[in-house]
Amino acid sequence: MVKANLSSQNHINKNHSIRIAEKIDNFLILCVYEQSQKNDLKSRGSINGTDGRISALPTYTDIDGSSTFIIWEKVYQENAHVFNSLRLVARNRLIRQIADNIVTFLLIRNQKFSPAFTSILNDQRLKNQAVQYIEDILKRETFLMKDEVWEDFCEWFQVHLTEWIVEEMTDTLGFEKLDSLEKQELNELFFQYISKNLSDNYDFLTKFTSIVNNYTINWVDKISETLNIENYSIDQIETLLSLNEHTPLLDIPSRNILTYHLTVNDSIFVMNNAPYQSVREALFKKSFAADGSYLWPTAHVSKGNVQGIIQIKPFKNDHYSFSKHHSIVKETHQDAEALSDLDADIFDALCTIFLSKAKHFEEIVEIEIDELLSIRGLLPKLGGEGRRGGYEEKQRRQILKSLSIIQKLWIALDKTIVYEKGKPAETKLNGRAFLFVDSSGKECFLTEGAKDKKIRYKVDQVFSRYLFGSGRQVALLPLKVLQYDPYRKTWEKRLGRYLSWRWRIQARKGDYLQPNKVSTLLEAIGAELNERTPSRTRDRLEKALDTLHEDGLIESWHYEKWEEPIADLKGWARVWENSMIIIKPPEFITEQYRTIRKTNEASNFKQVHKRKAGMDENPEIAGEKLREIREKFNLSLTHAAEELEISISYLSNIERGIKIPSNKIRRRLVNWLQKFD
Repeated sequence: MVKANLSSQNHINKNHSIRIAEKIDNFLILCVYEQSQKNDLKSRGSINGTDGRISALPTYTDIDGSSTFIIWEKVYQENAHVFNSLRLVARNRLIRQIADNIVTFLLIRNQKFSPAFTSILNDQRLKNQAVQYIEDILKRETFLMKDEVWEDFCEWFQVHLTEWIVEEMTDTLGFEKLDSLEKQELNELFFQYISKNLSDNYDFLTKFTSIVNNYTINWVDKISETLNIENYSIDQIETLLSLNEHTPLLDIPSRNILTYHLTVNDSIFVMNNAPYQSVREALFKKSFAADGSYLWPTAHVSKGNVQGIIQIKPFKNDHYSFSKHHSIVKETHQDAEALSDLDADIFDALCTIFLSKAKHFEEIVEIEIDELLSIRGLLPKLGGEGRRGGYEEKQRRQILKSLSIIQKLWIALDKTIVYEKGKPAETKLNGRAFLFVDSSGKECFLTEGAKDKKIRYKVDQVFSRYLFGSGRQVALLPLKVLQYDPYRKTWEKRLGRYLSWRWRIQARKGDYLQPNKVSTLLEAIGAELNERTPSRTRDRLEKALDTLHEDGLIESWHYEKWEEPIADLKGWARVWENSMIIIKPPEFITEQYRTIRKTNEASNFKQVHKRKAGMDENPEIAGEKLREIREKFNLSLTHAAEELEISISYLSNIERGIKIPSNKIRRRLVNWLQKFD
C-alpha cells in the first residue's frame, strides 16, 4: 500500500492542481505597450549561430515597456466591444512581429547575394513595406485568419499562467488551505498572486515572454513550410521585397494550415508504447474475430511483456445482457469485417493531433472531420461556377465511420509494463483507446451530425499511463505513411509504420542496422507468402521498399548474405523467407533520436550534477556546463523538461544560473541521466 501511494503521488499532485485551478474564474490577460517593440537587428539577434531557420529569431525579445492587466470574464463581457478591439490590436501586433521575422530572416540570410537586400536592410521605410506585404499574406492566406486559432492560443496561455500561480500558491500555503477557501476568497488570492508576479517578478515575466516565443515558433515553422519561403530563389525574394507590382510574386496555396505539429522532414509524433502498437496492428491486420469466449469481436494481444485482448464493443453498460443475435452485436462484427488501413490512419491522426493540442494527458481536445481529411493529404475541391467547394459528404462519412469504430475499441490488458518513479512495474490496465465526449465531458455516441461539428475526445486510462514521466515514448512517423492510398499502397503504409515503431525502439542502443528477417517483415504487415507464385510476394515487398526509398522514408535497403542464383533453385522461397534485409533509416531519424542513445559520454553530464557544492557555490558556471552538454547531445529544452517533469523555463533558469535546483530536482536529474549510461 505504501509503495502504491508513493507511485501515485505525482498523479495526486496533478489532481490537486487541477482541482484548485477549476475554481479559478475565467480571465484574460491584456498587455498594453507603452513604446514600440525593439526590432533592430541588434535586439533581435541574427541567424548566425542558429539552425538557419526563420523560427530561430524570437518573436519577442523585450519584456520592458509594457503594462499587464488581468481582466475577469464578467468584466470582459460587460465591456466586450472595448476589449475585443484591444484584442484585435494585440493580434495584429503579433502577426506583424511574425511578418517582421520572415523579412528579417530573408534579408540577413541572402544579403550577400544581392545589394538590394542590403539596401532594404538599411532603409526602414522599404523594410516596413516588405513587412506590410507579408503581414497581408499572413492575414489572408494562412491559419492566422481563423478565430479559433487565436482562441486556442489564448486558452493555452491562460492554462500555463493558471498552473504557475496555483503551483506557487500551493507551495506557499498548502493544498489543504487552498481547498478550504471559498471560491471568491480563492479568486481574490489568485488575483493578488498573479498581479504581483506580473508587476515585479522578473523571472515570471521572462517566462511570460518565453512561452509566447515557444508557441509562435510552431506557427512560424508551419507558415514557412506552407509558403515554401526557405526555398525561394533570389529572383523570387527580390520580387517579394521590392514589391514589383508587375511581376507575379509567389505561388502561395490558399489552404489553411491545420493544428497538428510537423517535426522534421514532414513527420508527426505518435505514441510508441506496446499497447498503442498492438491496437494499430489489430486495426490494419483486421485481427478482430468471433471468439467463443467473448460476445464481441476480439483480437488477442501477446507482444513482449503485454498480454490481453482488444475488443470492438459499444460503451453503453446495458450491452452486457445482449445475445450474439442482437443487432448491436452483429453491427460490431460487421465493423470488424469492414476494417481497413484507413482506420489505422485515423487512429494515428487522432494521436498526433492530441499530442499537438493537449497540454496534459487528461485534457479534452477538439477536432473537425476536415482536419482528419487534410492530414491524410486530401485536398478539398475548389468552389465556383455554381459548385460548392470543400470536401465531399462521402469523404466525411467515411472518416466518421472510422471514428465510430475507434470509439468502440476496448482494451483489457492482464499484463503490461508501466514506469513508476523511473522504474518498470507490471500492472493491469483497462479502458478505451480514445473517449469521445460532449460539451460537458460525458462520453457520447458519434452520430451523423458529428461530421459537421467539432468532435471532442481524450485518451482513456490505458494510453494516459504512457504519456507522462519516464514511461512516455513517442516516435516519428512520416506523414507520407498516412497519405499513401489505403487500398493500393497498403504494403508501403504498413512497412512505414513498422519501421517507425522499430527504429524508435532501437534508438536506445542506436543499433538501426539490425537485419530484418523477411518472414518478420511479412508478418508485421499482415502479408503471407504466395505459395503458388512466391515471386509475386518477393516483387511486391521489394517494390514497397523501393517506394519508401524514393519517397525518403528509408535511406537504403539491401539483402544480407543473399545470393541471387538461389532464386533459380527449387524451394527457393523458404530460403528467401529466412533471409535478412538491412534497412537504413534516413538521417533525420537518427539525428532526432541521437540523444536517446545510451552512451558513456553522458556519464560526464551526470558528474556535473553530482557536484552539489560546485552548483551551490557557482550556479552560473554549473548552468553553462549543463547547457553545453545538453546542446552537445542535441537535446531540446522541451524534450528534456518533459522527461524531467519540470517546466521549460525552470530548466532554462537552471542553465542560465538564475535558479539553483533543489535536492529533489537534482536527484531527479541524476536519475534521469542514468538511462544514458
